[in-house]
Order: sequence, then C-alpha cells, then structure tokens
Amino acid sequence: MEFISIQSVILIIAVATNFVLASLVYRSNPKGATNWIFSILCVLISLWLLILDLAQSATFIESSLVLTRLSIFIATPMSMMFFLLAHTLPSPTLRMKPWIIWAFFFVMVATMIVSVSPYAFTTVDTTKFPPQPQTGWGIYLFGLVSEASSFGAVYVLFRRFRKATDDERDQLRLVMQGILLMLGSITAVIFVPVLLFKRADTVAFAPLFTLIFLGMTAYAIVRHHLFSLKIIATQALVVVLWIILFAKIWVGNTSAEMLTDATVFTASLIIGILLVRSVEREVKQREELERLNTQIESKNKQLEELGRFKSELLSLASHQIRSPLGAIKGFISLIVGGSYGQVSDQAKETLKKVQHSADELISLINTLLDVRKVEEGKMEYQFAKTDLKQMMDEVIDLMSPVAAAKKLELTFDAPAGEVFVSADREKLKQVIQNLVDNAIKYTPSGFVKASLAVESGKAVATVADSGLGFSAALAPYLFEEFIRDERVKKEIRGTGLGLYIARKIVEAHAGTLNAISGGEGKGSTFVVKIPLAAK
Repeated sequence: MEFISIQSVILIIAVATNFVLASLVYRSNPKGATNWIFSILCVLISLWLLILDLAQSATFIESSLVLTRLSIFIATPMSMMFFLLAHTLPSPTLRMKPWIIWAFFFVMVATMIVSVSPYAFTTVDTTKFPPQPQTGWGIYLFGLVSEASSFGAVYVLFRRFRKATDDERDQLRLVMQGILLMLGSITAVIFVPVLLFKRADTVAFAPLFTLIFLGMTAYAIVRHHLFSLKIIATQALVVVLWIILFAKIWVGNTSAEMLTDATVFTASLIIGILLVRSVEREVKQREELERLNTQIESKNKQLEELGRFKSELLSLASHQIRSPLGAIKGFISLIVGGSYGQVSDQAKETLKKVQHSADELISLINTLLDVRKVEEGKMEYQFAKTDLKQMMDEVIDLMSPVAAAKKLELTFDAPAGEVFVSADREKLKQVIQNLVDNAIKYTPSGFVKASLAVESGKAVATVADSGLGFSAALAPYLFEEFIRDERVKKEIRGTGLGLYIARKIVEAHAGTLNAISGGEGKGSTFVVKIPLAAK
C-alpha cells in the first residue's frame, strides 16, 4: 500500500507540473506554433498518465480494456506531437508544407481508430493484478507510428543541431537528451514488457519517466530563459498542495476534522494565490531588468563603434586634410609675395581671404585633434613654473585689435609681481585665449574684463563680459561637446568644442573652470582656479 501511495504522489506532481507548464507556455505566446504544440503535448502526457493509472487500478477493473485502448489512443498524437515540436521549435509558425501536414494528420487519425478497436488489444486478463492486456496486430501499427514519430523527432533535432548557432545548439541538445531519456525509458520499461511479455507491472513507473523530460525542460528554461522556472515551480507546488489538502477534506473521520481541513485548504488557497502573484511580479521585474540591460549593452556597442569611427575620421583629418591646407597656405604666400610674378591688389585681397579660410580650417582640425587626444588620454603636457600674469598680459595684447574692431573695452587687472603656477604654458595660454576670444565674440557692445587674483593658495583668473550671457537651462551643458547657444549659431561661427577642451586642460592642471551668468543678455563670467607653484 505504501508503494502505491508513493506512485500516486509522483503522478499528482507530474500531472500538475505538466498542466502548469502548458498554461505558462501557451500564455507567453498564444499565437506561436511552438508554444501551442508544446502545450498540447503537456496536456496529452497528463491525460495519458491518468488513463494509465486508472487502467491499472482495481477500482476500474471492469473498464480496464477500454482504458487500456484509450491509453494508446492518447499516446498516438502524443508521439506525433514530439515530432511536430522537434520540426517547429523554436519557430512561431508551423514549418511543414500543407500536404505533409494533411498526410501526417491522416496517419495519426487512422492509427488512433485502430488503437481503440479490438485489433490493438483483444482482451484483458483481469484474474491477475494489475490486469494484463492481450495484444493483437493493431498494436504493431501503433508501435510503428509511435516509434517512427519519436525517433523521427530525434533525427530532425539532430540535423538542426548540426546547423544551429551556439545558443540554439545548447537548447536543442537539452531537448534531445530529455526526449531520448524519456522515450528510451518508456520503450524499455513499459512498451517492451507489454508487447513481448504481456506484462503491465511496470506501467506504474510512467510518471517518473515523464519527470525526466520535465527536468531536462526545466534545465533548458534556467539556462536559456525560455520561461520562468520560478513561476513554474511555485505554481506546480501550490497546485499539488491544493490537490492534497482538498482530498484530505473528504477523508476526515468527523465533521470537526473536515471543517478544520476545509479551513486549512481555504487559507492555503488564498496564500497560494498571493504567493504566485508575488513571484510573477518579481520575475517580470527581473525580465524587464534583463531587457533594459540588453538594450544598454546594445547602445554601448553602438557608442563604441561611433567612437572608433570618430577616431578614424579625426585621423583622416589630421593626415589627409591638414597637409594639403598647409600647402595651400604656402603657395598663397608665394603668390602674394610676387614669387610667380606681379599680382594685382584686388587679387591679393582675395588670396588673403582664402588664406584666412585655410587658417580657420587648420584651427578647426587642430581643435578636433585636441578632442581626440583628450578623450583617449593622449594629450601631452610639459609642466613648468609659469608666470600666469605675464601669460595673460600677452593674451590681452594679442586680442586687443580684435576687441577694438568691435569697439569693446578690453582691460586686464592683476596684482603687483609675478603669479607663478605649475603649467604647460602653451596649453594654459590656449585656455585663457579661448575664454577672451569667446567673450569678445559673444559681446555685441560693452566690455570684456580679465583679472587675476590669488586666493587660498590658488591663482584665480577671471574673464567677464557684458555680452549675451546664457540661460540656467544651458548652464549644466555648457562644457559638453558640441554644445552651443541656439540664439547665435547662425551669426557666430564655432564648433562647440572650445570650452570642453578648455575644462579638460584646466582639470589636467589640478584646477577648475566654471561659468556664471545672470541669464540671457546679462553677460557671463568664466573663472579658472589653478594651484600656485611651490616656492
């Protein structure tokens, strides 16, 4: 009796797990061919297990012959569903040609008809327990169709396995192993004894063999995220618990025991539903995170590709564009200088404009190359003790004609004596010149005031103007690449890279570069702070 009880528990677990798995797979994609074939297969396996169990039960001994015939009636489409699953997995559409499907269907129906006829099982010997079926020639037709379908499924899977990608190959390998282990066990332990020795004692072990297939499927789910094992396991356990508790209600000896069991069953019903929903929410959140991580990885790869493309483009600019521009400038200088004969004043003016444009292009290329060096960490610095006051004075002298052309007041205020910092003189000068140049560009009228002070062990260089200023919305992005004020893009030329490079250079000097503005039309102030050089 204990042995039968254990097998009954195995049967309940197998059937419940099958139905839960069928439901989950179908709900994940109701229109997918692989999904509904797999779901039908799970249902058929469950029905087959239940009918086999009833056929071997003493309670239904009078119906043993009908149930035995019905078992192979269900087993026929079950075997053929294995073949369909192998042929379709993981496609959302059925891959067979229509005429093959119709032929497939005809053979299945014909075999099912023979299965329930007296030609498959003639009689059942009920004098023995479990009942022993007597076979006829129809069982051989069933065996042929069933085994052909099953091993055909394995053959199709093997062919597809050889051509599959790595991920698909791992998935197909697991499916093949599961099917082979289950079918091999069923054939050896159930089909052969029934066919050759007219014995059905081992039929009770059928649920164990289907659990082998379910275990392999569960492993595939864990590895390949086909469905959520957590949800499947939780729902299967909850359903089994409900079945056991519900059955226990009706075996109570007293009304009080039945009431207690009913109360426990109701409580488990509520708790089980809440538990399953909680697990489903957790799994959905995890799947959403995995989806977002996949998107982020994809975007990161795209950014890496764009970064490589940009580097290649900048290299092209460096070697293929800058050299011809240098040659153009050289030839223009020779022509203007009279090396190729007398040139009219009008032609000279035009050539000077061409030369100026070439200078602007070379400056742009140098800026782009600086960006590349900064991003790749290849910007080289030659630090030395530098008088920042003298350097700023040079910048003001250089930019004075430009400010005068716009009738702007350009001033420089600095303390007496030198202000030494440890710096790459040319690169830091590039920063100050960029700030003064920007101030002049973005100031239609008024002033540009540069100043230098010493505060708390740092040199503080400031460039303030009465120009266009910038909005609070633009402030957080001012020092990013290719950021420019939309108001002046058409009127004032620029790349949107100067401030980005300037801040990177200042940061390489262990300093800071910040900007302040009262708003649009209220001017701007740029502040550079760099540690003083050690004495």
